[in-house]
Amino acid sequence: MASAPESDGRMPPSAVALDAADQPLLVLDKSHAIVWQNRVAADLLGAQEGILLRDAAPWLVAELEKECSRKGVESGIRVEVVRPDGERETHFSVILSAWAEGCVLVLNDITHKVKAEQQLTRERNQSALYLDVVGAMVVALDASGAVTMANQTTCRTLGYGVHELIGRNWVEAVVPEEQRDEVLDYLYLVFSGQTESADEFFYYVTTKDGEDRLVQWQHKLLTNEGDMPIGALCSGMDVTEQRASEEALAEKELWLRSTFVALGEAVLILTPEWKIIDANPAAEIIFGMTNEELVDTPAETLHVDAVHNAEFKVRCRAAFDERKRVMFEFPMRRQSGAVFPSEQSVSLIIGDDGHPLGIVNTIRDISSRKRAERVLRESEEKFRRIFESIEEGYIVTDLGGRIQMVNPATCRLFGYPREELVGRTMDELYLYRKEQLFLHKALAGGDPVRGLKIQVVRKDGAVITVDGNAHVVTDDNGDPVGMEGTFRDITRQIEAEKVLMEREQQYRAFFENNHAIMILTDPKTGNVVDANPAAGDFYGYSQEAMRSMNMSQINAQDEEEIFREMDMARAEKRAYFILQHKLADSSIRDVEVYSGPIMVQGRQLLYSVIHDVTNRIRLESEMKTLATTDALTGVDNRHQFFSKGSQELRRALRYKKPLTLLMLDIDYFKSINDTYGHQAGDEVLRQLAQASSSLLRESDIFGRLGGEEFAVVLPETGLRLGMEVAERLRKRLSEVRVDFEGKKITFTVSIGATLARRSDKAIEDVIKRADEALYKAKRMGRNRVDRA
Repeated sequence: MASAPESDGRMPPSAVALDAADQPLLVLDKSHAIVWQNRVAADLLGAQEGILLRDAAPWLVAELEKECSRKGVESGIRVEVVRPDGERETHFSVILSAWAEGCVLVLNDITHKVKAEQQLTRERNQSALYLDVVGAMVVALDASGAVTMANQTTCRTLGYGVHELIGRNWVEAVVPEEQRDEVLDYLYLVFSGQTESADEFFYYVTTKDGEDRLVQWQHKLLTNEGDMPIGALCSGMDVTEQRASEEALAEKELWLRSTFVALGEAVLILTPEWKIIDANPAAEIIFGMTNEELVDTPAETLHVDAVHNAEFKVRCRAAFDERKRVMFEFPMRRQSGAVFPSEQSVSLIIGDDGHPLGIVNTIRDISSRKRAERVLRESEEKFRRIFESIEEGYIVTDLGGRIQMVNPATCRLFGYPREELVGRTMDELYLYRKEQLFLHKALAGGDPVRGLKIQVVRKDGAVITVDGNAHVVTDDNGDPVGMEGTFRDITRQIEAEKVLMEREQQYRAFFENNHAIMILTDPKTGNVVDANPAAGDFYGYSQEAMRSMNMSQINAQDEEEIFREMDMARAEKRAYFILQHKLADSSIRDVEVYSGPIMVQGRQLLYSVIHDVTNRIRLESEMKTLATTDALTGVDNRHQFFSKGSQELRRALRYKKPLTLLMLDIDYFKSINDTYGHQAGDEVLRQLAQASSSLLRESDIFGRLGGEEFAVVLPETGLRLGMEVAERLRKRLSEVRVDFEGKKITFTVSIGATLARRSDKAIEDVIKRADEALYKAKRMGRNRVDRA
């Protein structure tokens, strides 16, 4: 209850403070009669103390009774009520607190807050409407990277509903794992204010269906009133198809450059001032000058004299004025001063703005040809420029189609300044009236139009194709008042798709009809993507079966062997690999494989042409054996021994390793031939070779130098160990018994040994010393080992 006045008629201090409060305060008894009210409450209600609250403020009692009946008074009640005041409304937040003799009411005027929230709601709805109309992806992130807003374009592109994105971490939800660190690093720069809002950043996002889409992003840092970062607004354009088109165009440009270089006729690219900026190899040959000498040289230096140069320019300029190519015969001069007749083809390169960019001068030397030969074909334009990244255009019109508002991108795309577009009707921009009627009919149904392809005419008369989105604009009552839409230029994309389709058709015809074995594989997995009929015939599988196979089912070698062959091909600078492939019947064939990368429908594949070289490899192996092996004994022949010995000597000298060489000769071999015959002598030689080979290491080199003379190279072996090996050989061979026609033939050998020296220039030097040691052993009685 209200405090009683003091004895001197004054109110207690607490009552004075409450009476001066800014909020209306009331004290009610149990019958809800007003016991006390401060001045603000009295001014608001206009009622005296003792009056029931129901009579003083019926607009307040209704909401309070409703809330009391629902919750009870004991725990306190907070409720918002509206006081009607003519056309205006006043909003209050009411707090009711119970006490022993009644209750206390506190009213807070929240009208300004409610109005601000209503205005904010309207603005948010307007922003959401614009963001849903615009063709760009728009995502808002909080400071932790969680999604707080995503427009319809984002949801449509990713295949998610808004509720599936809100609250999720953006990077973890949609960015491929291999790019997450890079994107997180960039977002850190955004949140730390180290980027500009105009900066562009490309990264992939993964749709709900698992498809990766390349998006060009721009980020704007969001801050609070204290300039502290609270989030980021991300705007992105899906450039997946655009990037594929650009790559296709880049391939075409590379092809044009290759054609330019490979042309048999000389081609000069000149500035409009007749200065050479590029020349192909044929031009270097025809003028006898290097590319460095030609580039930056005035074209007049290639003409016979100043008079000829002036006449040449007069002929060209007359044709250029009519935008025509000029062709004529004209003398030219080589660097040596020699004059030669040429057939000239000169044309002007015109930019999109109509201004000349340069001149193409094609020159054919016709010194040894008749003047009646066909005129030189016009070369394709040297380079094709790639359009810059296209921003979305935005247009607002009234219901009659008259333009009310455009953004800068629209002006750039149509080639008009803003003042010439605003007020103009859309009829003037459409190429076909039927497309405009179709759009209006679609919008009349009330639903937005998305992905509509329309052909429009620029100010310069050029026709472009745009991909547009549009919807009807309504007023607060829902009545249509205009139309708005966004669009982007897809002319280049359509042209590129057409070029790619033509290339695919050409490739398919070449691939299917070629008699050579051809296979397309995925280099990442080794899976066979395609195989031509010739491949199916060779391997013994149907084409359909091959498309389901992996190259591991065809390769007869393990990965280590294949990598070893690749390294060998690289070292030998071969453009092919020699591998072994397994056919359907399990037979193994040697093949020669020519492989290279190829782009098919935007996919990087490996293109292989395969030749069966089984018979060739077999013949080469047989010929190599015949060329390197002694026919009688099966050991290395003289040529092969010298070749291997020379390599081993170079290695020993380079790495400072010891090397011992042995010379063997059969004692009294002539007597064996005279006593038993030459066939017996041949068998003795074979037995010597077998016995010696069984005693030597695989790394040792053993060969027959001629007649009964043999030699052994012992790598990484000093003279002492070499002498021990020689002695073992001598002893082992003396124990050999050769059975020939019932007779036992024995023989001994003399061996000379020597150690390779740093002064040795060739293996012949080492053999000569070993030979001297051999004859020393012969002189000393044979069947012994000596060294030099």
